[in-house]
Amino acid sequence: MMNVAGIPGIAANLLLIFVTIQNIKLRGSANYLLALTAFFEILHQSAHFLFLFISVSGINFINYSTALLFQLHSIFGLTAAQTSMASIAADRLLSVLFPLKYYKLNISLYFTIHKILAFISSIWMSINAINFSNKYPTLPVTGYISDLLVLDMEIIFPFIMLLCGINILLYFFVWIVVRWFHSANNDGGTQSEPQSRLLKSLILIVSIVIGGYVTGCLCKIIVDHFMNLNDIQFAGILINIGASAETPILYIFSSFYREAINKQLRSIFYKRTNSKNVVSVHPVSFNYRGGFVHSGGINGKTKQLEIKNNGTV
Repeated sequence: MMNVAGIPGIAANLLLIFVTIQNIKLRGSANYLLALTAFFEILHQSAHFLFLFISVSGINFINYSTALLFQLHSIFGLTAAQTSMASIAADRLLSVLFPLKYYKLNISLYFTIHKILAFISSIWMSINAINFSNKYPTLPVTGYISDLLVLDMEIIFPFIMLLCGINILLYFFVWIVVRWFHSANNDGGTQSEPQSRLLKSLILIVSIVIGGYVTGCLCKIIVDHFMNLNDIQFAGILINIGASAETPILYIFSSFYREAINKQLRSIFYKRTNSKNVVSVHPVSFNYRGGFVHSGGINGKTKQLEIKNNGTV
C-alpha cells in the first residue's frame, strides 16, 4: 500500500524537478525551494522499496543496523523535506513583507542559505539514527521507515511537529499581511494573480502535509490502541499522500506549472509516438534506363570521370 502512494509520488516529484529546470518562467526562489522539497520527498518515499522487498521475500525481519544502511537517506530526506517546507513559508513571508527588497535578492546566495538549513537539520537527525544503530545494532525491524523511528529516534516526531507549528505560524502571518496591509494598498503592494495562486497552492500543500503528520501522531495514540489498524495501514498512507501532493496541487492551481507540465508531457509522448513511425529515406536518382540508383553510385562515377578527364566532367 505504501508503494501505491509512493511510486506515483516519486514520479510526480521527478516531473516537478524536471519542469523547474527546463522552464525559464520557474526561476523564482519559491520555485527552487519547491523543487528542492520534491527532491527530499523522493529520498523519503524511496524507503518503501526496502519494506516491499522484505515483505515479498518472506524475510519479515532484519537487523536495525542493516535496515539503516538502506534507509539512512530516507531519514535524511524526511527531515530535510519538512525543513524545506518551513523555508518556503519563510520565503513567502519575506516576499509579502518586503516585496521590493525581496525581488532584488541574490537568488544563488539566498537559495544556498535555505539548503544549508535543510542539510543541517537532516544531518543532525541522520547522526542520531547512526548513534541509535550503534547502540541497538541487532534490534529486529521490518524495514518500514517507521520501525526505525523508535525509542531514541522518536525525537523526530516532536521535531516534525515543531516544524509544522512554524509553518502554521508563518502562513498565518502571511495571511495577516496580505489581508490587512496589501488589501489596503493597491499601488504595488497587491500580489499578482500568479503569485496569489502560488500562495494558495502552498497553503493547501502545507495543510495536507501537516494534516498527514498530525493524523499520524494521533493514530499512534488512538487508532493503534483501539482499532486493529497500525500506523503502516493508516497514518503511513496519509503521510505519503501528503508527500505526493505537491505536483498535483501546483498543476491544478498554478497556471505556470500547469503550462510547463503539459508542455513537458506533450514532448515526452510526442517523441515516443514519432519514434514508432520513423521511415528511413535514402536519396536516389533516376537513370536513363528508367531505374533508380543511389546517389552514392552517382558520386562514385563522377569521381571516376574527374580522374579520367583531369578534373573536368
